[in-house]
Amino acid sequence: MARENVRIGEAAKILGVSIQTLRNWEKSGRLPARRSEGGQRFYAREDLERFSIDLKKLGWAWASSAQPPDLPDIYHCERHDRFTTRLEKMGQALLRCVPEETASLLTLVAGEIGDNSFAHNVGSWPDAAGVFYAYDTGKRLIVLADRGRGVRATLRQVRPDLASDTDALRVAFTEIVSGRNPEKRGNGLKVVRGIAESRAIGLLFRSGLGIARISKDGGMRIEMADGNVRGAYAVVTF
Repeated sequence: MARENVRIGEAAKILGVSIQTLRNWEKSGRLPARRSEGGQRFYAREDLERFSIDLKKLGWAWASSAQPPDLPDIYHCERHDRFTTRLEKMGQALLRCVPEETASLLTLVAGEIGDNSFAHNVGSWPDAAGVFYAYDTGKRLIVLADRGRGVRATLRQVRPDLASDTDALRVAFTEIVSGRNPEKRGNGLKVVRGIAESRAIGLLFRSGLGIARISKDGGMRIEMADGNVRGAYAVVTF
C-alpha cells in the first residue's frame, strides 16, 4: 500500500504546530522532512501519526493500569528475542542522529533495563508477559515498562529486610547484590546509573512507590512517588 504524503501546511495542522516549528524541527533533526524533485517539503502521514503519540503516557498506562491495556504490536515485546531484535534496530537508528559511542551506550542502557525485566519475571509474570518498549530518535526518548513483580519483590528474595520501594531502588542502583534469583548478575541498574551519570543521559525509573531520577548533568535522587507502578517504568532522555 502506498504511503500517503502531505505538504508542510497540512502536516502542521495534523500536529497542531506552526509551519515554522516544523522547519525548526527539521533543522534540529527532530522531525526530518522529505523533499520532492522540486524541493518542496512533504511528510508521510503515518510518520506524523507515530510522532504525535505520547510514548511516555502509553508506557505509563502499560505499567500502572489495573488491567493490561491493548498495545500496538510495535510497542510490545512479549518475548526476549523480539526485544533483542528491536534493540538492534534502535541502535542502527541512533547512529543517524548521535555519535557512535553515544548510540552504543544508549543501546546498552535500554538493553540492561529490558533484560532485567525479563530476568526478574520470566515464568512468573503476574498478568501480562513482556515489556513495553518504544523509542523516538527525533524526540530523543526511550521508554520501557513492564507489569512484573517490581524491584522490591525481586530483591526481597535475598534482602528480606527491605522496608520500602525507595530502599529497594537505592540498593538496586548502588549495591552489588549476590545470590539473586532468577537474575544472576544483579548489576544491571548499577551499569545504567554509571553510564547516565557520566554522560549527557537522563533517566527516570519507577517501581512500586519509589522513583529514581538521574539528570543529564549527573547525580541521582531517590524519593517517594505520587502513584504506584505494578512492575517498572523507565524513561531515558538524551
